[in-house]
Amino acid sequence: MSVINNSVNIPLDELEVGHKFRSPGRTVTESDVVMFCMFTGNWIEIHSNKEYAEKTRWGERIVQGQLTFSLISGLLQFGPAIQANYGVDKMRFLNPVKIGDTIYASAEVIAKKDKDEKFGVGTMLIQAYNQRGEVVQRSEWSLLMLRRRADLDALIAEAQPALQV
Repeated sequence: MSVINNSVNIPLDELEVGHKFRSPGRTVTESDVVMFCMFTGNWIEIHSNKEYAEKTRWGERIVQGQLTFSLISGLLQFGPAIQANYGVDKMRFLNPVKIGDTIYASAEVIAKKDKDEKFGVGTMLIQAYNQRGEVVQRSEWSLLMLRRRADLDALIAEAQPALQV
């Protein structure tokens, strides 16, 4: 799967189990880590203290797992067909992400379930991996989605102003 296809914006009825998405890369910077510490209050020393981190099994500071998790939502761009995050299951942090690593994300549809006439839940196996191809994070995301193209088109038409030319 080498083609970048990171726009997850297909109604549930058009998704097939096995459908795959792949993102471009994004390098995690020192600024990302410090800003995430500031936003969340997560100043745990493995993320924020160079001297401490050098003495750990990793030998250097590592990126917060929740920061990596957050970056996935930007790498895989969820459009208006996605109505809400329904849940995250089986999240695992498999390898550390280090400052300067480039993160990529992939998604594979692993289940679909209708809720009612208008909505359903699509479940995707989401994996983040680094520039060496090592999976650093894995989880299953369930997303509340519009089922039909007509409902998605109607929502977009109602939500956008008419263009004045």
